[in-house]
Amino acid sequence: MGLLQRLKHDLKEGLATLRHGTAQAAIRALEETELLRIRLEIRKLDQQLGELYRDVGERAVSLGEGGEPVERVLYDAEIGRLVKEIQELKDARGKLESEIAEIRSDV
Repeated sequence: MGLLQRLKHDLKEGLATLRHGTAQAAIRALEETELLRIRLEIRKLDQQLGELYRDVGERAVSLGEGGEPVERVLYDAEIGRLVKEIQELKDARGKLESEIAEIRSDV
């Protein structure tokens, strides 16, 4: 193989390697962007959960201070609605955490 042919071959291999590396870097950047988006969603859900926990506590204390028996506090419709909402947010959070685990396992 002549010198020019070897140089041409090496140049082609180098370009192929560069293209492959660039594609890998782009894929990794997209994965990291998706991870950041999911983490932001989880942070928002955590804030909503904190607010709901606070609302449940305030409602329970309010009912207790109002003289309601403990059973009434436990079965209060508003508290039940808030607890249901909390569970839905926890489920959504779990799904997002599963997405993160899936993305990381693909890497």
